[in-house]
Amino acid sequence: MNEDMRNMFLAIAISLALVFAVQTFMPQLFPSMAPPPPSPQQGGAGGSDSAGGTDGGLTVTGSDGQFIAAVTSREAALEQGNRVQIDTGVLKGSLNLQGAVMDDLTLTGYRQSLEDDSPFVDLLHPQATQGGYTVAHDWLTATGGALVGARTDWTLEAGNRLTVDTPVVLSATSETGITVRRTIEVAGDYMFRMTDELTHQGGEAVTIAPIGTVNRFDEVQDDRYTTTGYISVLDRKLREHKYGKIAKPSTNPEERLNPMSGEQGGVVTTGGWVGFTDKYWMVALVPSQTDQVRAGYSLNKGGLGQRQFVSSQYIYNAPVTIQPQQTVEVSTLVFAGAKDVSLLDAYAKEFSIPKFDRGVNFWFIYPLTKPLFLALAKVTDWLRPSMGAYAFGAAIIVLTLIVKTILFPLQLRAYRSMAKMRTLQPKMKELQEKHADDRQALSQAMMTLYRQEGVNPLGGCLPMLLQFPVFISLYRVMLVTLEARHAPFPGWVQDLSAKDPTGLLELFGLIPWNPELIPLIAIINIGIWPIVYGVSMLALQRMSPAPSDPMQARIFLFMPIIFTFVLAGFPVGLVIYWTVNNIISMGQQFIIGRMTKTKSQEQQEAAAARAEAKAAERAAKKAKKEQGEA
Repeated sequence: MNEDMRNMFLAIAISLALVFAVQTFMPQLFPSMAPPPPSPQQGGAGGSDSAGGTDGGLTVTGSDGQFIAAVTSREAALEQGNRVQIDTGVLKGSLNLQGAVMDDLTLTGYRQSLEDDSPFVDLLHPQATQGGYTVAHDWLTATGGALVGARTDWTLEAGNRLTVDTPVVLSATSETGITVRRTIEVAGDYMFRMTDELTHQGGEAVTIAPIGTVNRFDEVQDDRYTTTGYISVLDRKLREHKYGKIAKPSTNPEERLNPMSGEQGGVVTTGGWVGFTDKYWMVALVPSQTDQVRAGYSLNKGGLGQRQFVSSQYIYNAPVTIQPQQTVEVSTLVFAGAKDVSLLDAYAKEFSIPKFDRGVNFWFIYPLTKPLFLALAKVTDWLRPSMGAYAFGAAIIVLTLIVKTILFPLQLRAYRSMAKMRTLQPKMKELQEKHADDRQALSQAMMTLYRQEGVNPLGGCLPMLLQFPVFISLYRVMLVTLEARHAPFPGWVQDLSAKDPTGLLELFGLIPWNPELIPLIAIINIGIWPIVYGVSMLALQRMSPAPSDPMQARIFLFMPIIFTFVLAGFPVGLVIYWTVNNIISMGQQFIIGRMTKTKSQEQQEAAAARAEAKAAERAAKKAKKEQGEA
């Protein structure tokens, strides 16, 4: 075995060892990289749908600093106290009259897993449950105390059930004689409007300020691939921090805000919103877009026997002094639901909410990712009447055709260059044999040949480079958009946002066992679509001219295998896109290859045509001469 071969196999061995090491040991060394465990309340696969966290302490410390009962089940927590039922058609749950807290909402349009009888996704949870998740709107006095807060008992004045057609009215009176009358109505899918009207019936002026908070209890497992944690748009700037990052004191200290302690932190802004985001769901508070607020987040690590909780919140920057017999009114929007891009765009326009669509983490390539998603969504809507549930998968194929059509002029030039390269293989082989011991001379001879034949050896790279941003954007779309979640594709694929569910070591579903439990062999447990992709890449490679360097040619032979293993863990919708892209490329390359000639071929054909014309001319003269003689 020569030195080049040894180096090649050594490089491949090191690459495979690194892949194995990353998949096996990184989750142990860095727990945040490990797949999050299912929440006890939701059982969401892979933590994508989970609003809860890991097991916490034995007692609960409320957001008002008061100890309450031990952690209990969701059912038991919902039986405690008085509640107002909520049914908006897309959300079901209840409102806790103690504190007027939204702490029980279930998304009726989304299930936790693919099974037909899977429970619906629970979004908000009572504070006393594991992974408590609540929304509150309170009022503070100038001294930092609660005018109305988490321990206030509210009275139901009007309405007995919050629906699209029936708002509810609550009221509570403080010790200072201020009555708060709160009207809660459904402002749209997943959107509520809270309007507080304060009437001062006491004898002395009181300085107050409204405060909105979204609270999450216990540690919440971060998602490996997208932001799960604090999100806000303050001062026109999108701000996102994962839970693990919030726990670090060095993380954007200017955004930390704790109004209850009198701290003057946070970001001062006019217009904006605050909340928490998960992969597919979001809870956000939207204050008045014309009033100045101070907003940010706070983290209470909790002491012995206490639970950690983190709050995303705002407080009005200019307190209001309310005189006896005066009235003050404040309106707040609450979004709690699925991150449907069309809805977020509509609400951003209707309620003038800045960058509300950024609740969907389209990543730093937002200017490319969102238009790509909108195109996919439009094609999906167009195909849905005929394709039904398979419309999104079909839209991926249509997108592939559109991309290939747009890039065809460039690909035409690239394919012609590659086809010419293929016809030059005999001459290239002669040069390789002639300069076998002199690589520099070989390179110079190759470049001379390319110039003579009008061939660009790098001509095939540009279309690939232009397709790469589309590939990255589509990858992001598959990871974070609702349209991809649980979207089926004809055959065995039931979720285009997850990797191919079949596995080579399971004989594609015939053997009932889970190879993922053994990391050493889980690497080769690849699905059917990645294998089809690898075959298509190999076929496309065979149709392309081999590199002039023998070492590069050998390495290229392993590229389909390497990329097959790399893409095996990607969302299967992305693998389908790239496979279809390869198949279309093969067809185009075959056709163009038949139509393409090198300069040598063109010169030879021209010379042959001239010779044929001359022969025909001589034959004609001879025939004419013979006729004259006759």
